[in-house]
Amino acid sequence: MITIPRYIAVDEGRDALYKILSKLNLKNPLVVAGKRTKKYAPDFDYIYYSDIDLEDKNIENITKGYDSIIGVGGGKSIDIGKYMAYCSGIPFISMPTTASNDGIASPVVSLEQPSILVDPPIAVVVDLDIIRKSPKRLLSAGFGDMISNITAVLDWKLAHREIGENYSESSAIFSKTIAEELMDYVLRDTDLSQYPEKLVKALIGSGITISIAGSTRPASGSEHLFSHALDYLKKKYDLDIDSLHGEQCGVGTIISSYLHYKEGNLNYEDMENIKLSLKKVGAPTTGKELGFEEEILIEALTIAHNIRKRYTILREGISKERAEEILKECEVI
Repeated sequence: MITIPRYIAVDEGRDALYKILSKLNLKNPLVVAGKRTKKYAPDFDYIYYSDIDLEDKNIENITKGYDSIIGVGGGKSIDIGKYMAYCSGIPFISMPTTASNDGIASPVVSLEQPSILVDPPIAVVVDLDIIRKSPKRLLSAGFGDMISNITAVLDWKLAHREIGENYSESSAIFSKTIAEELMDYVLRDTDLSQYPEKLVKALIGSGITISIAGSTRPASGSEHLFSHALDYLKKKYDLDIDSLHGEQCGVGTIISSYLHYKEGNLNYEDMENIKLSLKKVGAPTTGKELGFEEEILIEALTIAHNIRKRYTILREGISKERAEEILKECEVI
């Protein structure tokens, strides 16, 4: 059974939240927030996500007596709240304070790899005034996560064609169209005055495509594998690099779009527009801008195909020599 958020309220803030709680007859929610985002939380009992031990098998004890969970903040607050609600069998409401990834409306929890699918939020409530005030870097990271839908869908279609993987044309078209419309807006608008609102709506739509497909396929492909490989190498080598998931996915999309262009799956103009739009919103387009040395980027591209069992344009892997060539050809290094 496909489940998607029943209520989506953009630019209405707390008033919309209280109306939704009333409609759902939810009277005693627990708020999960970060220490910086607690000020945006509604006036209910709360817990900081940093105080929650996800290894604890008794998460239900934390939520005992509460009829729902509201996640307020960025990715961690929302993912942890979503996971706690899933473990406890109660509804989850998403209240993002920035638009840095599509987890705000998706059934995905990405606290570690591989990600897991849980129940999506029953409602998404967004106060655009808060989003507009969030750091520009987080908004550009959100764009990087959003633009990756283009190559994710190309990878999904490739897997369907080459190994017969199940493929949903409707989910794929929806996901790709959302990303392309946002990209077109960014490229044609001069002051990007409506960018935060359009980004939020696109990320919500992206999360819904995942729910419809029952898989992250519409929004996660080789570009995400590259990002996860970078995260793995950060830990392996204890690298002090603070690059964000969406920033890494944006650079990964440049690489993946180049590979699809070389195989005739994407035209040159679309490949170039991906990079131009990332630059327009201030997102990194090179490994140096992310903060990585060339050797790490090359290694990441060679191991990315092994990060999870997912067939993409990376197929069975790329040699170190070819990885270096690819990164140079698409100007990531």
